[in-house]
Amino acid sequence: MFFTRAQEIALAALPFLDPKGPSGRGRGVTAIAQAAGVPAPFLSKVLGRLVDRGLLRSKRGRGGGFVLGRPASEITLADVALALDRRDGLARAFPPVAGPAGALLAPAREDFLDRLRRTRLSDLAGAERMDSPG
Repeated sequence: MFFTRAQEIALAALPFLDPKGPSGRGRGVTAIAQAAGVPAPFLSKVLGRLVDRGLLRSKRGRGGGFVLGRPASEITLADVALALDRRDGLARAFPPVAGPAGALLAPAREDFLDRLRRTRLSDLAGAERMDSPG
């Protein structure tokens, strides 16, 4: 609804990476895609963009794959959204609604932007575990 497809894919997939960050164990694209239920080819492109922006790192060798560029507790949803958007701020990445509805929806937009700034990847990982069967 608010996010681009790349942002949605990233937010679905990133909680499946080791929350320790750079010191964590890497995970391959196929494993991440299967865990997140997203298409591996598109995920590969998204993860590559996040490596280019410094949010992820790519590790080679045993235990290689993708790792977070810093611990999950230090990465916000705003960081992810902006890494994939290339705009210089959340207000530009998620512009106000135009027209008469804009004033009515402005408080909801501000709440949304504030939630992006406050919610960390580590929060998503906890939510994912709560939602998973078993």
